Amino acid sequence: MFLCVGAWAQQTRVETHSKPEGHAHTIRVTGDPAIAKLLNDWERQFRVEHPEVTFTNRLAGPASSMAGLYTGTADLAFAGHELLTSESMAFEWIFHYKALPIEVSSGSLDGPNFAPAFFVAASNPLSALTLAQADSVLGCEHRVRGKVVRTWGDLGLTGDWSDKPIHIYGYDPESEIGVFIRRKVLNNDYKWNCEVTTFGGLAHSAADGASKEILQALRADRYGLAISNVRYTSADLKTVPLARPDESQPVALSAENLVTGQYPLARPFFVYINRKPGQPADEVLSAFLRFVLSREGQQQVAESGTFLPLSDAVAHKQAGKLE
Repeated sequence: MFLCVGAWAQQTRVETHSKPEGHAHTIRVTGDPAIAKLLNDWERQFRVEHPEVTFTNRLAGPASSMAGLYTGTADLAFAGHELLTSESMAFEWIFHYKALPIEVSSGSLDGPNFAPAFFVAASNPLSALTLAQADSVLGCEHRVRGKVVRTWGDLGLTGDWSDKPIHIYGYDPESEIGVFIRRKVLNNDYKWNCEVTTFGGLAHSAADGASKEILQALRADRYGLAISNVRYTSADLKTVPLARPDESQPVALSAENLVTGQYPLARPFFVYINRKPGQPADEVLSAFLRFVLSREGQQQVAESGTFLPLSDAVAHKQAGKLE
């Protein structure tokens, strides 16, 4: 991870922040408290050159972050996921367009916005999974050669493994991480495999405890397949590289592959703003977000020890949304 961050820091980045003209201004922030320390670092550094700008942070949780935008009591809403329909519905009813999402970090390897990985026992000969195979394991739709996948033989394993059932361990389907997996792996299909053993509840904080329990269950089951957090892995387990539907080369979970966007289950952290399509973002908000996306702002992400920075290409793409 440190090699990845060091390489990123050496990139030549076109600066994307500028100093706005104007008088005193307060930026009101709501959202996920997981971003609190990094947000405070950004705000403190931004105010060195913009002392006329102050911030009020009310990070009550991701479930209420959008309420501030559609009620006009917040300017920025931070959330560690793409908005659910239930979260964006009220905003769209009021304004008749969607809130603008800006990626501010590449998520994290094993922190609050960890990228989930598939795990098997170290003795399991499985070397990789495609997302289509993962879909067929977790769901009930016919995704791979017209059938669901229920045995290790269905995934190409032979010998003693061929007729053994796949025992699946994962998160509550309605939790934040469960919803993410449904969207990214099951193509937003609600028809889960009813044999999945789930852990954790709906609370945002439940994922950490569930991650440990999931891998503990896998350690006791040679024929298990688990979805969990790499933080809690050990030598008796291995992560399974994943391949996107349009790519044949499986990608392993690593900090570098999250920053470059190659790993299929990366979970970027977003900020949402109210910007009418076809119009530029508010000048002061735009200045702050351009700082966040600048080399200096992303260096703070890299130094946070919790989140991973955006690649140069992604940072420029996100800054372009503010035009």
